[in-house]
Amino acid sequence: MTIAEVSKKFDISSTTLRYYEKIGLMNPVSKNASGHRDYQEADFRRINFIKCMRKAGMTIEQIKLYVDLFNEGEHTIARRKEIMIEQLGNLEAQVSELENIIAYLKHKIDNYENTLVKREMEQRHKQAVAK
Repeated sequence: MTIAEVSKKFDISSTTLRYYEKIGLMNPVSKNASGHRDYQEADFRRINFIKCMRKAGMTIEQIKLYVDLFNEGEHTIARRKEIMIEQLGNLEAQVSELENIIAYLKHKIDNYENTLVKREMEQRHKQAVAK
């Protein structure tokens, strides 16, 4: 698959894909007979991993550390697991914070709703008394 096709498929600019390859987040992508990048399934898995980790809040530097450890071999499995556990903890803390914010917003909305209902009832009462 060409870089343009991969760029569209993963919604990542071709510049970013080249950058990932340049800094070693991705292994060098094979080239076709014309010398153009020819992405394969392993490249797709790596791109998907990078996108997922970025969405999980990892920096490029953190992902690079993980990839470097991965490339070193199986003796780094424990450290790679620690990185994933740490990022999971970060995400869970963010989820907890977001849940608190959501609860607060719902509370505020309920207060506004109660205020509106109260005012509507007062308005009806005034109209009934005026008749």
